[in-house]
Amino acid sequence: MIVSFYDKDFKGTKNNASLVVDNASYSLTRRAVDLDDLKCTCEAFTEDMQPTFVVIKNDRGNYIYGALAGVPQLTEDNQTKITASDLKTMLKADVLLDLSQEFSDVNTFLEHVFSKWNEQVTQGSFTCELVFNDNVGTIAFEFLTPSGSAETWAVYDAWEDIFAPYLKYYGLFMAAELDLVAKKVVFRIGLSMYRNVTVKLWEWGIYDYGKWVADVNETQGYVLNKAETDHAKQLTMGTRWILTSQNEITNDPSNRDIYPIKRRITLEETEDASEVEALKTEADTEALKELVESMYQENIEIEGLLDRDQDPIVSLESRFNVVVRRGEAVYKSLPCGELQYDAAGLKKVQIGFRTTGISFIL
Repeated sequence: MIVSFYDKDFKGTKNNASLVVDNASYSLTRRAVDLDDLKCTCEAFTEDMQPTFVVIKNDRGNYIYGALAGVPQLTEDNQTKITASDLKTMLKADVLLDLSQEFSDVNTFLEHVFSKWNEQVTQGSFTCELVFNDNVGTIAFEFLTPSGSAETWAVYDAWEDIFAPYLKYYGLFMAAELDLVAKKVVFRIGLSMYRNVTVKLWEWGIYDYGKWVADVNETQGYVLNKAETDHAKQLTMGTRWILTSQNEITNDPSNRDIYPIKRRITLEETEDASEVEALKTEADTEALKELVESMYQENIEIEGLLDRDQDPIVSLESRFNVVVRRGEAVYKSLPCGELQYDAAGLKKVQIGFRTTGISFIL
């Protein structure tokens, strides 16, 4: 396994073109709706430059993974320690957006946000592209829609406020890669829970497990009109969002099946009655985004061992159908949250989005 460094123009280093990685140090975690981690050490990086990108390649020189290089650090053993950053961290930046306009579908909305981010943040420093995998299709809006802020223009964190919650809610994931030939960064949106994988807990010796209990299972937005009148201050109630045990969000209390109720409130304030409806829409959206954070937060752990030469049976597209006991129906279907690699390949898979979620070793 080798590592290569590139500047912002995708020009490789001259003296350190291919550095050998210490295989024992290599660790890569790819996440579906969160940021990846890459750590390793390699031969000493001696170039007098600050690299922009780092690329991991196999021994044949084929691309495995690309990231932001960070600052390579030389150790006492004359090796370079690399702690790279996911390319998706570039999306963690403020973008000025007008979300009062209408968007025909989720794809169009995300493309619009990406375009504005690319224009305002990267500013032409290098080419960035957003693509959807073929199996994604056109995604219609459900409950989670652009907020239609009271202000025509508002500031949003492109990753935290837009991409992360929308990806999770609409059953998507994002991966980023470097196209070294075309000299561009590609952000790729795929469809999660697409390929079925059955996980039978009893086959992994799991008989006593903790069922998931969400930290938050209900949210609601309110608007307080603080204008001085002869009457009491008016409180306008927004939509009540409820999370079910099957990771579905509903606004119908009759569908509730998680108890006790764990509730959070989003409150907007104004002294202008004309702003109430717009603020209620904004409060609804923020309350829904908060509830989305509790989706697929599972706490079932599986550990085992399969031969490394077997073809990987999982990916970020996997839909894990969990069966608790022999003869029972599927207890729950969950997405792939993490893929963890070492130098030998795929090592561990986490199902669900909690750090301590379902995991088993391949």
